Amino acid sequence: MYTPWPDNSDKYALRTQLVDLIGDKMFVAPSHEVADIHSKYAPVYMYEFAHRPKNASIFAEWMGVVHGENVPFPFGIPLWFPRYDAADKNVSQFIMATYANFAKTGDPTPQLVSGISWEKYNSTHRAYLRVEAKPKMAAAFAPRRMAFWNDYHPKLQQVEFDSKKEVVCGGSAGVTMGMLSYIAFVMVFVLF
Repeated sequence: MYTPWPDNSDKYALRTQLVDLIGDKMFVAPSHEVADIHSKYAPVYMYEFAHRPKNASIFAEWMGVVHGENVPFPFGIPLWFPRYDAADKNVSQFIMATYANFAKTGDPTPQLVSGISWEKYNSTHRAYLRVEAKPKMAAAFAPRRMAFWNDYHPKLQQVEFDSKKEVVCGGSAGVTMGMLSYIAFVMVFVLF
């Protein structure tokens, strides 16, 4: 799923894919699964914070927007510190306005904030707001990756192997599973 084809020896592409794998497993896929469940019973508004502060980020540029880098924005911190530029201040004001609107009305954009109407998320459309210098609506964030973690992976975990039977290739299931564990270990070791 995360192999950077066609050049799977590109260490920078491998690093990026590893970051996506960990982020998807730990944060993104669980958020989508919960949003799918909640949207059956109540309005859900999902967003991706995609704005990387140009001068205020302490992380390397290749990392993109790092988990938690959004925290100063709803509190207005970019409005008070000179290391944040005009785009950062606009994003902060936008986030504060949507949070305030949601608290007042249950809708983050009852009036058009920055000319955009934030659509509700549901398990069919999966609309989300991409928050950046010019916010925009999008749908179905990384659908293959989300389907992998939320649909396929749970089914794969339910597969039971009978270790007493031989595998079709002629090797025993124990040996096959042992080799898979070894290969996974070597892959992790090589990446780091």
